[in-house]
Amino acid sequence: LKRLIIITLVAVWLMGAYVLTVNFYVIFSQDEKIFTRDEISLLENIDYVVVLGCGIRDGKPSHMLEDRLYEGMAVAEQLENAKLLLSGDDSGPSYDEVTAMVNFCKEKGFDESRIVTDRYGFSTGESVDNLLQNYPESKVIIITQKYHLYRALFICERQGIDSVGVFSNPRQYRNQIYFSLREIAARNKDFLKYVF
Repeated sequence: LKRLIIITLVAVWLMGAYVLTVNFYVIFSQDEKIFTRDEISLLENIDYVVVLGCGIRDGKPSHMLEDRLYEGMAVAEQLENAKLLLSGDDSGPSYDEVTAMVNFCKEKGFDESRIVTDRYGFSTGESVDNLLQNYPESKVIIITQKYHLYRALFICERQGIDSVGVFSNPRQYRNQIYFSLREIAARNKDFLKYVF
């Protein structure tokens, strides 16, 4: 029994070490690709500013999504030739992130002719896969909260997409600890998916 306990503890320790190693690898491998809005002038030939969906309530963007949209519009306004690409989950009439995102941008006065949509962005990986399929030669800026941005850029890199990121973190969010812990699991999942 004692030997079994020791083996179990060692196995748990090794698993934990592996999970944390992958987590920090994803973070540190993408850190230099993350910019602030003030640094946008350093970037050239951006084709799309990509805002990733993350939830709506009563047909309106959640606080987290609202902040991504504000940041995406502000970044796109600095890039005269870039389109604003809104990628999200359009599961049907009862849940349509993309229409909520488009309506929000229009209500805030953003030029509708500069908006393009991806209605099949059901996850971060699928949003990136759709970028690869529809805009394979494009240079993009990914917009999302910083904790999520590392993984999005990691997937872009593994898929061969020329990408950098700008984070949108103007406030604290409820359940941020939960989101951060869930993201550790997601980084490990996508590391296995896109590396092996």
